[in-house]
Amino acid sequence: MSVYPTPLGFIFSSTMKKKLMLFLGALVSLMAEAQEPCVITGHLFHVEDGACIGLYRTEGRVMRQMETDTLEAGRFSFMVNSLENQVENFVLMGLSEGFPSTYLDIYAAAGDTVRIEGRNKLLRTWSVASKIPEQQWYNRFIDASRTLIDEQQEVMVKTRELWDKVDDPSLPEGVLKAYRDSIREKLNPMVDSLEMLIIRNDIAIMEQMPVNKVWMQQMSARSAFVSVVDSFPYIEDLKRLYERIPQEWIGTEEGKKVTVQLFPPKVVAVGDSVYDTDLYDLKGQVCHLSDFKGRYLLLDFWSTGCGPCLMAFPEMREVQEAWKDRLVVVSISSDSEKIWKEASERKGITWTNLNDMQGTVGIYAHYGIKGIPHYVIVSPEGRIIHVWSGYGTGVLKKKLEDWVK
Repeated sequence: MSVYPTPLGFIFSSTMKKKLMLFLGALVSLMAEAQEPCVITGHLFHVEDGACIGLYRTEGRVMRQMETDTLEAGRFSFMVNSLENQVENFVLMGLSEGFPSTYLDIYAAAGDTVRIEGRNKLLRTWSVASKIPEQQWYNRFIDASRTLIDEQQEVMVKTRELWDKVDDPSLPEGVLKAYRDSIREKLNPMVDSLEMLIIRNDIAIMEQMPVNKVWMQQMSARSAFVSVVDSFPYIEDLKRLYERIPQEWIGTEEGKKVTVQLFPPKVVAVGDSVYDTDLYDLKGQVCHLSDFKGRYLLLDFWSTGCGPCLMAFPEMREVQEAWKDRLVVVSISSDSEKIWKEASERKGITWTNLNDMQGTVGIYAHYGIKGIPHYVIVSPEGRIIHVWSGYGTGVLKKKLEDWVK
């Protein structure tokens, strides 16, 4: 292969030209992939230095902490380098005392600069300035209910303070009971009643704005209340809004979630035959609950973002071993495939571990699951014999002793 110098430069052989073109193509591709980071800066007033702020990425139902920063001279900042070629949703949380148990939504993209300003610890109503259209649409919802959201956050702060006291073993039981009663009978109902007023305002905005990513996220969040709030007052309003959703949005993950929440499928109950569907193991092989007919089943509905779910795993491992002749433990995750596989390996799940890859709109909807962990005991004949939610140490063993004969 020869290269000959000329007054204009070089004449390349055909082989070298091909290699050069491939090199230039790869270089252009790398330059296209190299993105500017997104910079998130915050300036807070009347918040003490040293307060900790956390940045989280939302991945399905899971929020993953990316990094934290402590307030210095009223300022904090984050730099996000791993953005895809699309707008992503992040959240900020206050990790120190005095912050409410909620979060601030942020929409960001590569090369964007997001500027946040706040004058207290009520972070959900901090001002967010960004050129991203999704952020500007979302800000409309906050602006419409700012006073209500602040009032709600103040109640959340009081609730958080009382919960901290409830964990104080030095306080008399009578005092602890009074704190718990105050949370359950006074503060929680206040948060709920304010939420209903905020939803009313949200619906009014949704009636006027086009269906887009933010609209769908709000619709998903609001329709979730249909199954958890008795006599939810806005179900007909949401169903009317549902009729505006274009078909291409109905088929998305958010669209499927809204559909199931507003128009839930028939839910199986105690005495019914077990609901079955295609479930996948970690190798991608299809399984069915009917495969285990002839033995009792303990169905465990879980997610890696659920603390009590993960707390139950050591006991689950014990009961699977102790009852292996009569019982099969089947954990069913609602996480995305990636998160599910990572968590399964990290937690060392050794029992049957499945996923229908439908999030909460598939098998979860047919079992009417409103909170996790959620457990179902199935007879060897394939009928549901007991259902409950929540975990405490020893509860799995006690339930199996009562129901598995």
